[in-house]
Amino acid sequence: MDRIQILPDSVKKKIAAGEVVEGPFSVVKELVENSIDAGATEIEVEVFESGLKKLVVRDNGAGIHRDDVALALMEHATSKIRDIADIERIGSFGFRGEALPSIAEISRITMYTRTQGEETGARLAYREGSLEMSDYAGPVGTSIIVENLFYNTPARKKFMKSRAVEMRNIRSVFLRMAIGHPGIRFALLSEGRQAIRLERTSTIGERMEQVYGADAFKRLTEVRLSDISVSIEGFLSEPGFLKSTRSMQQLYVNRRPVEYRYLGFLLSRAYEGIASHGRHPVAVLFLNIDPALIDVNIHPAKREIKFFDQKYIDSLIIALCGKALGERPHEIARDALRPAPSLPSEGIARDGSLPFEAVETKPPQSATAALDLPLAAVGPDASPRPNETEARLVSDADAPYMGSSGRADVRVLGTVFETYILCEEGDSLCIIDFHAAHERFIYDELMKKDAGFESQALVFPRVIELSMEDFGAITDSAAFLAEIGFDMDEFSENAVIIRSVPVLAAAFDIDAFFADLAESLRTGGEGDVGMRERVARRMACHSARRAGDALSGGEMELVVRKAFSGEYELRCPHGRPFVYRLGRSDMERMFKRS
Repeated sequence: MDRIQILPDSVKKKIAAGEVVEGPFSVVKELVENSIDAGATEIEVEVFESGLKKLVVRDNGAGIHRDDVALALMEHATSKIRDIADIERIGSFGFRGEALPSIAEISRITMYTRTQGEETGARLAYREGSLEMSDYAGPVGTSIIVENLFYNTPARKKFMKSRAVEMRNIRSVFLRMAIGHPGIRFALLSEGRQAIRLERTSTIGERMEQVYGADAFKRLTEVRLSDISVSIEGFLSEPGFLKSTRSMQQLYVNRRPVEYRYLGFLLSRAYEGIASHGRHPVAVLFLNIDPALIDVNIHPAKREIKFFDQKYIDSLIIALCGKALGERPHEIARDALRPAPSLPSEGIARDGSLPFEAVETKPPQSATAALDLPLAAVGPDASPRPNETEARLVSDADAPYMGSSGRADVRVLGTVFETYILCEEGDSLCIIDFHAAHERFIYDELMKKDAGFESQALVFPRVIELSMEDFGAITDSAAFLAEIGFDMDEFSENAVIIRSVPVLAAAFDIDAFFADLAESLRTGGEGDVGMRERVARRMACHSARRAGDALSGGEMELVVRKAFSGEYELRCPHGRPFVYRLGRSDMERMFKRS
């Protein structure tokens, strides 16, 4: 075994830098925290190539004294604590003196700074251990330029996500910091173009409305609770406002955004009586507590926090949720009592996929004409659509269905529970989930590089308001959305305008689709899947025929033909199998015939 030795300083510094700087978003977090601690009322972040090429943070804070500038890049040099006792009452965001030296160790960093009492400030350039200082006569405050991040740690750079993902992480960190500090004007620019601008507000509620949009904000209830040394306030979902992920669940402790591993569990407990499986409440909570009762020094990047009494804090969160749920009546969704729309005449869409529920069931006229879904006839021997009162079965006397493989042993029997198609294949009974199957067919069409999709103009262009984070996620995917038939432009800082949609999308809820898509793109909830795949999955999910939709004989046969053609994977785009087979021998054992 090799002998024990002390690591060289260069290695130690890079190890420390790796703990503090996970990616460009970490640099933004650390530098913005320093700006807040400096008393800035204006903070601007500018990134190029998602921060890997260049990242700039400017503020109008107090600045760094000219004589202290060089010290700022030395390990454990800080103006925020003086002795070990100060660690026990941390009131600032940065205090360990690790951020700037760690960033400088894996990038090329330049700093411009001047304090109010100095006529001339300082410019500092740090390159691979070499410091260069000169005069700076700019405005009061600090500007830090970080270039070529991870240039000397290629292994770390190799594991960076795509630029779109890194930019999404930057937006997420930026907005989390901005929510907690409504009195600061924030701006985020990407490639020289303004991406987000948040003017100063007087309350957190107004800042929340800026970030999440007025429509979402009005679905939140603001509540407060307080005790002798702790108070908690927050914005929580009204009973009918739930999301498919926990991405909009955040906890701030003394305005510091932290990761609290039990938060999702606590919120699920509080909402378990009204939240269906897979749906989660929105909760943005602010805990104000005596700094002596928490430990913010347990994580190198200061993401986590330790409470003096976790059970007590948990009980406060549960109580706050209870108060929020008790302050508003539980409302029935507007469309819950509407009758289900009747189905359009049967047929196949022009791209070969199944027909979809039409926007209007009456004959096209005036403004609705452009929204009707054009369908081609199935063929001369297509089965007529049965009435709701009729049994949805193909008679045993009907000719067996011939699959595209030429086999004559597949026969469609009908549907059960308005969800599953039953068909007989040789000595087996096959059960097909037609929604999942239809998702697969649509998804595969969308994923074809040379697929052409017919676009349909909307008579009245649709403006969709999004949260700022969702807006960024949607505009990042604009190129592929245009490729499949969406004519979309930016309408404002957090809204897009839709002028045309693919024919495939003419019948579904466009607002719901974009909200669902944005959440998937923003949260990465589908694992390491590319943007094209994410868009195609959501598009397929929203376009596919739903459980409960009546299918005609022709439509059932089309699903079966495609499923047994051998051209498709027998799983939906999310991985769920959509064909199950029950053998004749299995059935005979069930009924004690063998």
